[in-house]
Amino acid sequence: MTVATAACLILFASACVSAQETPAIACNPKAISAEQKPRYAALTKRLRTAARDMQDLPDGYAIRLDSKAITLPEAAEWISMERLCCPFLKFELSTSGNQTEWTLKLTGPAGSKAILEAAFGLGK
Repeated sequence: MTVATAACLILFASACVSAQETPAIACNPKAISAEQKPRYAALTKRLRTAARDMQDLPDGYAIRLDSKAITLPEAAEWISMERLCCPFLKFELSTSGNQTEWTLKLTGPAGSKAILEAAFGLGK
């Protein structure tokens, strides 16, 4: 998958989430199929390993990711699965030029930040 394809997938995923009304703030772990779970677990582990810095936002977190630990297409793949179980979250993945890091923003409506903290150990 090229970076351009990954970027298109990210934009599409963001548009799909923002085009809908805000869903209930609840996670549905069953939304990720049994076949997808091993890949999802591996990508989640890589994402956590890639996290270099975290910025506290009013409605979530911005995480700086090391491109040597997770590729842009892998981060986009994780987003595509994560949004299945947590459709109330907003995902933004950004990079610029020849940067060796990207930024992943995880935000959502009131109450989302507490779920991010519990599910991913953010903010601790």
